[in-house]
Amino acid sequence: MALSEPTSLGDALGSDAGPPSLGDAVGAAAATVSMDEFSLVVDHLWLLICAFLVFIMQAGFAMLEVGTVRSKNAKNLMIKNIMDLAAGAFVWWGFGFAFAYGGGDYSGGPPNGFIGAQGFFFIKGYEPCDSSETCLFPIQPKYDSYAGWLFQWAFAATATTIVSGAVAERCSFLGYVIYAIFITGFIYPVVVHWIWSPYGWLSAFRDPEIASGVWVSPGVIDFAGSGVVHMVGGSISLVAAAILGPRIGRFDATGKMVSMVPHNSAFVGLGTLLLWFGWFGFNSGSTLALSAKFILLAEKVAVGTTLAASGGGIAAICMCFVKDGYLDLPHLCNGILGGLVAVCSAVAVSEPWACWVIGFLGGCVEFWMAVAVQKMKVDDPLDATAVHLGGGFFGLICGGLFGTRLNTDAAYSEDQPCGAFFPGCGGQQLGVNILGGVMIMIWCMGMAAIVFGSMKLAGILRISQKEEHIGLDVSYHGSAAYDDTLDGSGSHKYRQHAKQAIQEAIEEGDEQQA
Repeated sequence: MALSEPTSLGDALGSDAGPPSLGDAVGAAAATVSMDEFSLVVDHLWLLICAFLVFIMQAGFAMLEVGTVRSKNAKNLMIKNIMDLAAGAFVWWGFGFAFAYGGGDYSGGPPNGFIGAQGFFFIKGYEPCDSSETCLFPIQPKYDSYAGWLFQWAFAATATTIVSGAVAERCSFLGYVIYAIFITGFIYPVVVHWIWSPYGWLSAFRDPEIASGVWVSPGVIDFAGSGVVHMVGGSISLVAAAILGPRIGRFDATGKMVSMVPHNSAFVGLGTLLLWFGWFGFNSGSTLALSAKFILLAEKVAVGTTLAASGGGIAAICMCFVKDGYLDLPHLCNGILGGLVAVCSAVAVSEPWACWVIGFLGGCVEFWMAVAVQKMKVDDPLDATAVHLGGGFFGLICGGLFGTRLNTDAAYSEDQPCGAFFPGCGGQQLGVNILGGVMIMIWCMGMAAIVFGSMKLAGILRISQKEEHIGLDVSYHGSAAYDDTLDGSGSHKYRQHAKQAIQEAIEEGDEQQA
């Protein structure tokens, strides 16, 4: 396509031209597109495609979680994963995005580094297009492009979904709704504002012309969310699982963990592959643009993402063989995810070899942290704490270690410090990244303790023992996920069978008490 300064359709076709053909119209359209306009369209299209890829990650999480739990809770996990998107979109539109990226404060003063205060429900969300900027329409969104909003919503849904795996099989649906609203609408957006907004007190993208207040220079390097997304989900997961308590039968009378085998290993493997696929949008899309130099950065990030998944999977399957004497699918899948989580922070500033090393070490961290969480008697069915908190914090550390001067200049700026492993870079970036990780844990764990502790005190967090025995699918959703009746009569017959089983269990319990 030829790129030039805009001309009129008449000029492009010629004054003597007859009725334009399709080819003439296409040629005229090409002639009216400037380089700036073309770059703008490409960048917005890139964000849209990457948002769709991150959306697919929700299908990956759903398959992974459904396959890992027991079959009697499969429908419940699927409903929660879909609700993360449906309810999450409403909450992100209403409050989350404004808290994350909105400027100003509630008294009409300048923006602050802690939380945003503008853009709720897109109210007053438009402004005339500045003539000094490249515009496709006379008006434009005031706070971000619609593609940017969609991309960030997909990230917010990811942070919330992480927690659903940690509390699987025993959290009430009301409890799920309440914590999901708090995570999507408040806890996660605050961390986003700190590190990714131009106003945040830990942001490497801080704009001194519009930001005010405290700033920890030079800001955290967290390119795709090792801390912002994954540590948020992982920190909340640990607290939530601890407060909620283990599933019935997870630990025996001596405190030894009892294995609960995934009911569908094919779902576990397929979910992991979908997540890996979506991660290309998650990481490469964090360039937020594709024009100019960003196409090369996006390519390098995609390669680094691939190598980190490779390193994580190899590390975990080796650790599994050393510890257990056999090769198991869940460990392989969690190792891949641990490597992907760990590389998110440094993927744009590191060389490909470093991304593989980060992934390999991230897989090791995930594996042994999962063992440590089990030793603490915390029941985390999906190992969300190990994958996302362990891998995320390790990833932030790597963001302060592996960044080369050349890559940091390309992805951030010449003012951003490079990694401590390289001569002349120093340890400033490592220190800021560690501070960022610690602050994320303090904020998220503190808020999670308040939210989940309050629900536990109110008696609305956990389902009853009878409901847990029979399963959340029948207890909350009317029927089982799978029709195990011989004649295929399905849900009605199963409901009658379930009611009878519950009644018999109640009567048996009454007889024992008597």
